[in-house]
Amino acid sequence: MSASEEQRQQLRRISTQLSEILDSSQTLGGSDKELAEIEAALSKLNSKMTALRDRKLLEFYNPDFAGDFRNILPCSPISGYFNPIAPDLRIWQEQDRVYAEGRFGKIHEGPPDCVHGGIISAVYDQVLAFAALANELPSLTASLTVKYRKPTPLLTPIRFTTWLEKRKDRHIIIHGECHSGDMLLSSAEGLFIMYKKNSTGN
Repeated sequence: MSASEEQRQQLRRISTQLSEILDSSQTLGGSDKELAEIEAALSKLNSKMTALRDRKLLEFYNPDFAGDFRNILPCSPISGYFNPIAPDLRIWQEQDRVYAEGRFGKIHEGPPDCVHGGIISAVYDQVLAFAALANELPSLTASLTVKYRKPTPLLTPIRFTTWLEKRKDRHIIIHGECHSGDMLLSSAEGLFIMYKKNSTGN
């Protein structure tokens, strides 16, 4: 079953609400009564959602992403609009490069007030793969090396820039950098392997 446009919008709004709930949970405080009320409300909501699970309406992969790379994998934990833990990033292409711009919330925290390094690595993995796709070289990650130069701050605008560095047969090298303003925070190099075509040429 596939979602109607209205259902897609409803699911996206639900995901946004859940994302805000998760972010708030990281700094939540209150009296015993206040916390008990929240627990009861979430328990009730969880029961309603559990009754509707395993009826997934969203596709795993969407080739018709209309220039918005976040539409490609709708439920991706890194880039999907419908996954509440996905960072709030705008991902787009300019010529042969792919950019991701936005900020990370408290649910992505590692060191105090900084993004967890594993989250940064996961974003690189995703946007470097999108750079391969932007160059019409759909590929899978073979290896990824990330160099962390400075901590990536939470709640601060950042930008990832990725570009194709080299291709040899099915092997593709893609580079990326992450900046906050003019400050270089990290860089990455990924080795990607192009999908093999089957015997019918598809």
